[in-house]
Amino acid sequence: MTFKQSKADENRVKVLKALADVKRIDILRFIYHSKNHYTCGGVQEALSLNKSNQSYHLKILQEANLIELQRQGQSKVVIIKEETFEEFIPGFLATL
Repeated sequence: MTFKQSKADENRVKVLKALADVKRIDILRFIYHSKNHYTCGGVQEALSLNKSNQSYHLKILQEANLIELQRQGQSKVVIIKEETFEEFIPGFLATL
């Protein structure tokens, strides 16, 4: 019996790899519990991350479709994409 990989499987792997880092979990926890839309700079300051480290982690979260970065003026706002969590790991956000 053979199984074909689907696009959903590839997305699932991206999601799980993105969540396999404590810093990224911290970023998601901070954004989720704040209930505000934080700018990248606000996240960086609150979690004491340097700019390049934060950019790296946000890029991975964005590529896994777990967050969205929306430009507001000269800033970028970080928003959790709850629908992705519900599709691949329902109930995860409630555990943060």
